[in-house]
Amino acid sequence: MQWLFTHIGLLLARLISRLPFRILLLLADILYFILNRIYAYRKTVIDLNLMHAFPDKKSEELWFIRQNFYRHLADIMAETIQSISISEKKLKAHIQLHHESYEVLRKYERSGQHIFVVLGHYGNWEWASLLAGLETKLPSYALYAPQSNKTFEQFLLKNRSRFGCQPVSMLHMKTLYQQLQKQPSLVAFVADQTPVDTDNAYWTNFLHIQTPFHKGFEVLARKTDAIVLYASIRKINRGFYELKFTTITEHAAQEAEYAIAEKYVRLLEKDILYRPEYWLWSHRRWKRAGIQY
Repeated sequence: MQWLFTHIGLLLARLISRLPFRILLLLADILYFILNRIYAYRKTVIDLNLMHAFPDKKSEELWFIRQNFYRHLADIMAETIQSISISEKKLKAHIQLHHESYEVLRKYERSGQHIFVVLGHYGNWEWASLLAGLETKLPSYALYAPQSNKTFEQFLLKNRSRFGCQPVSMLHMKTLYQQLQKQPSLVAFVADQTPVDTDNAYWTNFLHIQTPFHKGFEVLARKTDAIVLYASIRKINRGFYELKFTTITEHAAQEAEYAIAEKYVRLLEKDILYRPEYWLWSHRRWKRAGIQY
């Protein structure tokens, strides 16, 4: 039964993805109303996250962030559906690499080193992953978390690899390491997911909360002496984003343990503090850090 419902849902998504973008924005407006007023999607999780992350903010301020987050989440859902059939030209019109970051990427491509790009669930990370396959001349990979619904996972893998970026499961880091022995590559990591094995995670203060982070990207970066870039995804307008790189290190092998992870956390935190509504507050980010959802 799950297989049937999944296929029906994916078929509808393919059909909706071909609608004009202005129509998708209208659908996002309807979805925002449903998420906010009718369904109250994960409201308790969102409120708990916001209260712990911003203990000094008044309830009115937290309410304002939640409302804007729901609107952004509805936009992200519509934009993700659009990515099913979006063309290269249209994708580049909706998410652009900052001109200075374009030059930085070209320079590092000539270095002969691997380029690791780390980002968070901020802005539109799905479109950023699609753009990676178009903007680099190197073989490109994107790490992803396996899905319990295998039909949906296969759909995601096919969609995310449309423009050349190859998805790699987080469970197959050894396979990725073997691939990286062959030639310089670009690898994208969405690195703010909650690690299952918190005993082997990197713990640090993040938004006023002691938080575990995956350290696999740093371990692999140091092992391969990769260049590590942080990708900041700024929302310019509804449906339009700008991607900008900040260099964390040009030689990961020379960095002290956890230095790369710490720099990543601070850059992500800076983006969230700047415009908090664009981060994914609906996931149980601190379920292993003491917050009872």
